[in-house]
This record gives sequence, structure tokens and C-alpha cells, in this order.
Amino acid sequence: MNSKIEKLGLRLNKTLDGIDQHASKWVARSLDKHLSIGITGFSGSGKSTFITSLIHQLKYSNHAHLGGFLPARDERLLNVELQPLDDLPLFDYQQGIQTLADDPPAWPPSTTHISGCRLIIEFKKKSMLPTFTGETRRFTLELRDYPGEWLLDIAMLQQDYRQWSMDTAALCTKGIRHQLAEEMQKEFNDLDPLAPIDEQQIEALFVRYRSFLVTCKTAGLTFIQPGRALLPDSTDFPVFIPLFNLQTFSPQQLDNADDDSLYKVMQQRYKTYLKNFVQPFYKTFFRGIDRQVVLIDVLKALSGGKEKFDDMVIAFSRIIDCYRVGHNAFLNRLFSPQVEKILFLASKPDRILMNQHESLRRLCDDIISHICPQSVRNRIEIETEVAAAVRTTHDHNDHLTARLLDGQYGELRHPAIPDKLPDADQWHQLSRWNPPVLRAPLNPDLIMGGRLAHIRMDKVLRDLIGDKF
Repeated sequence: MNSKIEKLGLRLNKTLDGIDQHASKWVARSLDKHLSIGITGFSGSGKSTFITSLIHQLKYSNHAHLGGFLPARDERLLNVELQPLDDLPLFDYQQGIQTLADDPPAWPPSTTHISGCRLIIEFKKKSMLPTFTGETRRFTLELRDYPGEWLLDIAMLQQDYRQWSMDTAALCTKGIRHQLAEEMQKEFNDLDPLAPIDEQQIEALFVRYRSFLVTCKTAGLTFIQPGRALLPDSTDFPVFIPLFNLQTFSPQQLDNADDDSLYKVMQQRYKTYLKNFVQPFYKTFFRGIDRQVVLIDVLKALSGGKEKFDDMVIAFSRIIDCYRVGHNAFLNRLFSPQVEKILFLASKPDRILMNQHESLRRLCDDIISHICPQSVRNRIEIETEVAAAVRTTHDHNDHLTARLLDGQYGELRHPAIPDKLPDADQWHQLSRWNPPVLRAPLNPDLIMGGRLAHIRMDKVLRDLIGDKF
């Protein structure tokens, strides 16, 4: 009896602690002392480097060249303390800085799982007159990092298994996917959705399909579902595949299939995946974000050709569909925060000349304007920007110089960057461009808080949190 009472007491304490934590966060939100920012981007967009740089610029703002971020320019940032979040693994800022400070330097390792951190920022209030709380204020900034591929899975919530299978089958009949999936398609087309499932056969085809998705990613494609299938340690991933020949069956035939049929089992596992993997992420993580940064490697997509570029645009259009549209009223901010601002950031602009950066920003803006409906723009503030978390190049009149990944120092030249979706002539010019992977600049002083050269990170900070100071 006593042990039961003790267990009930422990549960009650945990519940009260949870309520207290949530209440504190709600109060902080109501007083504009708390902000949660989600940071995402597809693999290779520079997300880990971006978060590492953002933290470093804030921690050492006294010599970070942040002229566009007024609290730093006016020397009002007093201290920044890095803390773990209660519900996420800690983003490894120290590892990122150590990697950049190594000799030879390297880029922070890519993240394949969610992580985050809390920054407690002490600052001086802008007003010269002291208030009842004093001149020194505290602002809590949460950074929540997650793979962009997971957002693509949220888009699956809007489709049933039949719709998803038919869309996937249609994609695999075109372009690069058709070339990569040609043999796999034959095997998938031979499956009878109404026949009893052969577990051994489906497990083999599941491995085949996951391998196909990895190959698509390696080939430079972006729109890949399910995105979590790309993770190497997804051992508990439900075994399901799209069925490519469902268009030859009526909805009634499929609905009337036996419970042990291939179609019904795949349908149930698809639902299980959405329920056990996608919905929890959406409810407990994604919906708690106030503002969002989406990194886009536009230059990589441009150099990859029109098909890969268009595939990237499709992927980001599905991501935009994921956001809950709704302006944050006072009570909503306290009890069910929703995304109020999305910053689409064209990353790694240091690979092109400074006089081309505005063209890159306009191109990014043109992409978003084509895929983001006005109804969303009316409710959520949409902004576009270009920024290099770490500057790797030196700008000259008509070329760049930089250290390549192999350590060699060389000149970089590139075609003109279009300021809107490219036409046929521009695609032809871009087809001869293959920007190399660059090495991070040698900077051993980073460990001691040395300056981390960047491009427009001050503008990013201004757009994201400038209104909180």
C-alpha cells in the first residue's frame, strides 16, 4: 500500500513539475521573454554550421561584426548562457566550434536527428530610463534543429495510402527517377495488391525501396518520402512500400480486399507510420515553434540542372503545406503557439560574387512566391534572405579565391545568377557550372571566442529576434 502511495506521489510531483514548466513558458511568452525558433533544411544545406555560427555570433557579439543587429552594435548584449532543453538532446555547439578550429579545419558534422539548445541572453534595455524591472533584462531563445526530410513526411498526413502510392508511382515514371527505378518498377508492377502478403518478399522489396531512396538523394533529388527511411539506424521502421499498379484497381476493389492482402497490410502499416512516427513529431515538436528558418541551397540546385531544381521546388512546396496557418493572437501565443514567421534563407552565398547576392535573394523570393499561396502570406510573415554562416572566400572584381577541400588555393568563377526562375538560355549557361566544395578557413582562435567571419548573419539575427530587444 505504501509503495503505491509513493508511486502516486512521484507521479503527482512529475505532473506538477511539468505544469510548472509549461506555465513558466506561457508567462514568458506573454511578456515577450521567450521565443522558440525551428531550424531546418535538407541534407547538405549547412544547417549544423548555421546553428553553430548563430550561437557563436551571439556569445561573442563584441567582435562579431554584427552592424545590422542593433543590440550587438550598441553593445547591449551582456552575456549568453548555453543550456540544454528539457525534451531534446543538446545541440553540440562545442563540437562544431572545435571542428572549425582544427588544423586542418573541417565542417561540423551533419545532424540526422532532432536536437536543440536554450540560450539565456542578458541584455540592456534600449531605453535610457530604468523601468520597474531594472535596465538588465533576460530573454530566452530556444533553437530546435530537425532534418528537413522529416517535414516532407508531415505532408504524407494529407494523403491516404492509395493516394501516396499513386503519386510515388507517377514520380518514378519521369526523368532521373525513371532511370534509377526502372528495374525496381518491374518487380513492383508484378505485385498483386489483392493477393495474400508474402512477408519475405515484401521485406526484400522494402530494402530495395530504401536503397532506391538513398540513390535518389545521392543523385541530387530532394523530394524523397518517407524521409525517415534515409536514416541508417531506423531499425523500428514499419515495413511498407508504395504499390505502383493501384491505378488498375477501382477504389471499391481495394476497399473490399481481404485483411491479409498485400494492399490492406501496406495500408495499415502506412497508417501506423503516420501515427507512431509522424504525428508525434508534429504534435510535440513542430507545433511548439514560434518562428522558423528554412535553409535552401539554391546554388547547388541551380548547378544540378533544371530537373533537380524543379524537384527541390516541389519539396519546398510540400513543406509550405505543412505549416499551420494562423496569426498568433494573445491567447494563442500562451496556449497553442503557432508559426508566425518563416525565414527562407539561401545558404552559402560566399560561393558567388558579392554583386550577385541580391540576384540570389530575388531568385529565392521568386521560388517562394510561386509555391507559397497568398492566403499563407496573409497570415504568416514570409521573408527571404541570403547568408553565409562561415565565409570561405575572398571577393575580387570578377572572381573569388578560396581554399578547396583538398587544401589547394584556387580561383572560382561562375555564370550570372538569375534573379528569377531561369529560362532556357540561363539553364544552358548554368549547365557548365559545378561549384567545388570549399574548406573552412583556418581559425584556431575560435576556441577562445575568436571572430567567425560570416556574410549577413547580423541581418538574420535582426529578422529573427531583433524585435525582442
